[in-house]
Amino acid sequence: MPLNALNKINIENWNDPEIGVAVRHEIAKVIENASWEGSKLEPFIGRGEDRGIRTYKVEEPGVYQPRLQAQLTGDGVVGNADFDTNLDQLAILSQAVYPKIVGNSMRSEISYHQKIKQVDFIKQSTIGLTKWISDKRDKSIFASLINDLSNVVVADATNGVKDSSKAKTTQEATQAIVEGDVLTMKTIKQAILMARVGKNYKNKEAFPIKPVKSNLHTYGGIQVTHYSYIILLDSYQIQQLQRDPEWINAQKVGLRGDKNNLFSGIAGVVDDCPIIDMGVWSKLSTGLANSTISDSDFNKNIDSRNVTQITPPSSYAKSQPVSIGFLIGASAVIMAGADTPTFYVDDKQDLGRKTIVGVDRVLAIAKAKFKDSEGYTTAYNDSDFAVIGIASSME
Repeated sequence: MPLNALNKINIENWNDPEIGVAVRHEIAKVIENASWEGSKLEPFIGRGEDRGIRTYKVEEPGVYQPRLQAQLTGDGVVGNADFDTNLDQLAILSQAVYPKIVGNSMRSEISYHQKIKQVDFIKQSTIGLTKWISDKRDKSIFASLINDLSNVVVADATNGVKDSSKAKTTQEATQAIVEGDVLTMKTIKQAILMARVGKNYKNKEAFPIKPVKSNLHTYGGIQVTHYSYIILLDSYQIQQLQRDPEWINAQKVGLRGDKNNLFSGIAGVVDDCPIIDMGVWSKLSTGLANSTISDSDFNKNIDSRNVTQITPPSSYAKSQPVSIGFLIGASAVIMAGADTPTFYVDDKQDLGRKTIVGVDRVLAIAKAKFKDSEGYTTAYNDSDFAVIGIASSME
């Protein structure tokens, strides 16, 4: 529902004693839906644990603990053996996030005090506030993805992928990037392999990442549910990938017509995983963060209460700027908060000559990084649950 849905709402009734609350709620729903309109993140957000960005409904600020059951790993029993001779362990993973009220507002000039002007101001403010909500939310998601990476694959000019087995941290691994270490198909395929077999950047065993469930597709009248990892890259990485001969050859054998990747909104597909150009973070636009982003700009978009530590994008580079994309799987990011924002109008400002229009919502955004329950030890503890960084030279 785009913002033109506002034309169907009698905005002038926003302060009606009987229907004003309902009118403001309808405006809030329009804002929420419009904030996702055209978003590249919208296709893989949802309530289910198989969505890339998993949402939880939380109405009040405070601590919230989403939980996840770890996979059973016991051997079970065979034949006449009693169950209690080999009981399995039910390990519940949890993570604390802290939804808080986030909002913004705009105030009119004096000329807007007339009723018809007030309605126009409410409409125009809604457009601006919708864009602000969308940008603030998406930047918080991108900031969460890059912060404190526990797994990464690093591009290499010679071999496609650097050997990071001796690196002590992911920052040390990415700081080895020099000019010429551009993204290639080999880098992408390595990230996909690491996700499937459960390996980390040190080439040690970690855990496989569960793929994301995509929308149902119809082939010859049969509905098919597709599961895959999602590859998010910035525009620098997309251009590097498109210059790779292996990529060029792979796209030549793709589908023709309107089913081709060029017409489907994605840059291409590698090993059944869609590649999406997420753009580049700047002061005026959302996109993936890179090492040139200022620490202060980054810190505005991440809540220290929702993370173990803050590692700004600048920490992933030395002398050569670094781009970082991501492979994401199911439940990669947690978004806890209200389903819709709250919309406010106050026409009593400056002795009634001015109007303030505002919007806020309860919201927490964090990368999924679960803790073991007491008495149990799992491979998931304090590791990115479904994210692998994809680092390359920013050039």
